[in-house]
Amino acid sequence: MERAEPPLHLVDEPVVEAADPLDAESRTAELPHPGLVATAAPDLPDRLVPGAGFGGWADKVGGVLLRNMALLVLIAVLAALPTHFFVGSVNDTLIAAPALSDMIGGFGLLLLPLMWLAYFAVSALPLLIVLAGAVGVAVPAAADGARPRLRTVWSLVAYRLRPLWLWLALFGLVAQGLPLLDSQPEVAPSVAGPLRIILVLASTGALAFAGVLGCVVLIEHGRGPSRAMHLLTVTPPAGATGLVAASLAFALLPRLAGPAWGSVAQTAVGVVCGVLWAVAALVTYAQARRAEGPVTSVSLRAELAAPELF
Repeated sequence: MERAEPPLHLVDEPVVEAADPLDAESRTAELPHPGLVATAAPDLPDRLVPGAGFGGWADKVGGVLLRNMALLVLIAVLAALPTHFFVGSVNDTLIAAPALSDMIGGFGLLLLPLMWLAYFAVSALPLLIVLAGAVGVAVPAAADGARPRLRTVWSLVAYRLRPLWLWLALFGLVAQGLPLLDSQPEVAPSVAGPLRIILVLASTGALAFAGVLGCVVLIEHGRGPSRAMHLLTVTPPAGATGLVAASLAFALLPRLAGPAWGSVAQTAVGVVCGVLWAVAALVTYAQARRAEGPVTSVSLRAELAAPELF
């Protein structure tokens, strides 16, 4: 009489790997519950994405600045030229229109709206350089653990520069409100004081929102202001406070450095504050994304490197 073979029991691969290979009686294995695995997963540290506290936010901002000092200095130098010649020079457009009017018989005033649009478009160029440069440098550096090449930085942000420039030029209308007041010396002191405070607050808010919006445009192509507003609503207070402080410094300190130390000092302070603002906006954006769900510098780099859909 032949001996009956035991029936075959097919098991999936995780059960086989989890079973004890030294125990001949071990035919089953107990798998952990998926919910318990997700809960027990550690919050791994990241070079770019901070936690919810201000200490983590400041640590990531300082880390980005220190690790990428050479490339960020190069970005600051590139932004220095348009900063020196265009930012804060609103009075030049006011003087040029009457001069054109005298030259071509009154038609110069018709060019004033076009001149203003051109001014605000060019004045957004420093914001474009520092924000796109900071994102293109910091994200791959954090994800890869090495300094990116300039070709890599350019390839990551080049196709999104046009929409970013349009949005920054639009918010530059608000951010440049303070130099507009400085070009009007006939404003009464009783009005100029409160109006200056309002314009500083408006410029700070516009810069803070534009920084997060710029990160959205660069990393999540196809998204716009509504997405940036949503991220600001879920940003932890620590990150929002840090971004507002960096935006206030960018809006105010160059204006104070100009009368005190001259235009060259104003440019130097402006580009330094601009780089700090851009890095603060990127870290705050990453912190807001972490508040939504799991995100790392590697996942942000994958989004940044994703091809355009149009």
